[in-house]
Amino acid sequence: MDRNEQLAVGRRLLGHIDGRTTDLADALFRNKVDAYSSTERAARERDALFRALPLFMGLSSRLAKPGDYVTEDVAGMPVLMTRGVDGAIRAFANICRHRGAPVAQGCGNARAFVCPYHGWTYDGQGKLLGVTDKVGFAGLDLGAHGLVRLPVGEKHGMIFMRATPVQEGESVDIDVDTTLGAMALDFAALELNTYPMFSVDRVTPRINWKFAVDTFLEGYHIPHLHRKTIAPYFIGNCGTFDGAGRHGRMCVARTSIDGVRSLPENERNFRPHVIAIYQLFPNTIIVWQVDHIEIWRAFPDRDDPGRCEVEFTLYMPADSDRPAAYWEKNRDIAIRTVMEEDFPLGERMQIGFESGATEEVIYGRNEPSLVHFHSSIRSALGVAA
Repeated sequence: MDRNEQLAVGRRLLGHIDGRTTDLADALFRNKVDAYSSTERAARERDALFRALPLFMGLSSRLAKPGDYVTEDVAGMPVLMTRGVDGAIRAFANICRHRGAPVAQGCGNARAFVCPYHGWTYDGQGKLLGVTDKVGFAGLDLGAHGLVRLPVGEKHGMIFMRATPVQEGESVDIDVDTTLGAMALDFAALELNTYPMFSVDRVTPRINWKFAVDTFLEGYHIPHLHRKTIAPYFIGNCGTFDGAGRHGRMCVARTSIDGVRSLPENERNFRPHVIAIYQLFPNTIIVWQVDHIEIWRAFPDRDDPGRCEVEFTLYMPADSDRPAAYWEKNRDIAIRTVMEEDFPLGERMQIGFESGATEEVIYGRNEPSLVHFHSSIRSALGVAA
């Protein structure tokens, strides 16, 4: 957010605190528990959300230098992303064109990628450089057997990728501003290209991927579930919500916000007192903390709707002089709160949904981010319920 937007959000939060209110959705929202447990629903989501739409893949600093690469499995699509010597980001299906083995694993820096099965070699632009046993493959057109391209885009220090191969006549470039819509202005102001990655953690909780996203979309539970961890620092069940297409932004206030009341408008700084939580459709949460960025990305299990993989990354400011121990402490707080409180309870809730005892969950009007998120999923899937 730029300064004017920060001031506007801060005023709204102070108004809610004084009135003991919060931003409200238009109505209660009822969601069938099948949304969290149905195999058929999960398959539709993989195709319509995770394979057909641009997905946020991390900040630009994830691939900071020429030759940097990272691999992922995105809803069944093995993905390889690289930064070329020309500085451009490229994305490929991480599949050798010979027999389908992955040509890279994990992350690192490399000038070329060599298939571990038979030694076929590709450069950072996906071009097939050569094959072993040239006699056996005499006549093979190397130029026609490079790695399969996936659409990718980079702007505002953000990387987006679509896990469906580029079609004939289609651009390989994703328009990031179009993808972000009205939210592009916020991210341009955040200057995310100035945040290097500090840490990355992955966990595979026994919850539907939407549970992982839901965790961040309401402050209603903070005074109850997190009473021993973060609750003393936040005003629970109080926040603002602004939708931007299928994306959304929820802002919550720290208890320290009262300190700005006595200041004139032109001297107010809400930055240390307001946490902005961005939901990038479909599966990403970006938390703009006081002095760093936390990103949570949830991906569905390939077969089981009751499982997912969640990646948590922490990015720190490039100009920070704080020691590593400080950022490690912030990492530990996030992990303890989410992975030791939210997700374990979510696993018990998942069991309840799968039991067949209940048919629906209800999101209250005081949970507008949840209502917006699940309404957006229905819209993207083309379903009424």
